Amino acid sequence: MKKNTNRFYWMAVCAAVMLAGCAKDFTVQTPKDSVPLDQALNTVSALNNALDGTYAQLRAVGIYGRDYLVLGDIQSDNTYVEVRNSGRYLSQYNYSVTTGDGVVGEMWSAAYTGIQRANQIINAKVTAAGAAAVKAQAYAIRALLYFKLVNIFAKPYTDDPTALGVPIILTYDPYVLPKRNTVKEVYTQIVADLQAAVKDAPDYTNSVHLSKYAAEALLARVYLYMGDNTNAETAAVDVINNSGFTLATPSDLGAFWANPAIQSNQEEVMFEVDADAINNNGYDDVAGIYVDGYQDLYASSSLYNLYTSTDVRKSLMTPGVTKSGAGAYLVYKFPNALNADRDNLKVIRLAEVYLIAAEAALPANEGAALTYLNTLVSQRDPGLVYSSTGSQLLTDIVNERRKELAFEGDRFYDLNRLKKAITRKSNPGAIPAGQGNVNLNIAYPDTRRVAPIPLSEIQANANIAGQQNPGY
Repeated sequence: MKKNTNRFYWMAVCAAVMLAGCAKDFTVQTPKDSVPLDQALNTVSALNNALDGTYAQLRAVGIYGRDYLVLGDIQSDNTYVEVRNSGRYLSQYNYSVTTGDGVVGEMWSAAYTGIQRANQIINAKVTAAGAAAVKAQAYAIRALLYFKLVNIFAKPYTDDPTALGVPIILTYDPYVLPKRNTVKEVYTQIVADLQAAVKDAPDYTNSVHLSKYAAEALLARVYLYMGDNTNAETAAVDVINNSGFTLATPSDLGAFWANPAIQSNQEEVMFEVDADAINNNGYDDVAGIYVDGYQDLYASSSLYNLYTSTDVRKSLMTPGVTKSGAGAYLVYKFPNALNADRDNLKVIRLAEVYLIAAEAALPANEGAALTYLNTLVSQRDPGLVYSSTGSQLLTDIVNERRKELAFEGDRFYDLNRLKKAITRKSNPGAIPAGQGNVNLNIAYPDTRRVAPIPLSEIQANANIAGQQNPGY
């Protein structure tokens, strides 16, 4: 079998969690120690077990375990790598990524493994009561992973929806050599999956399982990235008005981020990836890359200086020094690197939904935009009230996104979808961003703002070999 994108299907089908046989000759009798997939996933209980494995895949270092959360900040103006480092994310910070880059490869591999697991659940021929709710969560996970892939490996929808996106694979075929679908085709699939998730997702029980309104919040985010403000606002407002979730208050915000436990109180976090005392990435988690581990990354001074002295979010960063002794701001948004129960990894929070509603209300309804913006800000910096209009209001909303979602992996993709330049300042103790810091500022467009298709895929799949991104 040729090595290609679908090798991840083959690997996962062979995995114990899927309980499937691996015979290449389909005329051979089924081994006695395994069963075909359609027989393994033939009950709701089996689907739930498979769903547990699909959720667990989101914790992989190449996905939400670290890379997704780090890349959106290290490639923007929020963080930097210090000179005494472990060798991680150097090329991402200085914009020298190549097709053989390990981070690029692990993100592609881990995401398609997760997509494959979701596909097996979605395609299972189980219709008993409860099956639809399980499949709805698999739809949402598949959509989430395709959304991340298309934003990492393709141009923004708001730039060119006809550009090459990523391969859409919805069923298992070990012999297919998929071409890249267009950005529009990928987004169409994402929207369809999230709509299916919203339709059948279960009611909220806890923060580590996708519920109806968590799926709808993700759908609002997708519409915003598409530039579809009408649908983005509609979805976001429905979540705000009807989900039952509340924002963390100023007095609660520190405790909210310090608490590694699964939540069930509908405060702030709508969906997060669970990391506990048994299931975690050790020092390879996102907390370890910031503090009490590798401690390679620090908040940029430009980000830190955005917060006023009365902004409770500023307390999530602490003035200190790098490992090599330079003045720096340490990130404590993930403070449980040394604890048995590790930080859960936030995927969607109600705060972002308010910011989506605010941005999507523009330009038609500035009053509504200000209401949503100030509702959030009142719980973060009570002394700050926005009254801006026009382009300045949009700037204020985008700046609040930067402050609110810092270290959660969004900033770089916001700058891409808005087609804004990346403007960074040199920080004491930082590695150079290219020779003479030539790559501190990256204009839009720049081919390096889209990751290369991994070399392993180019070499394995003749149909994708001629579809590499420009500049690589």
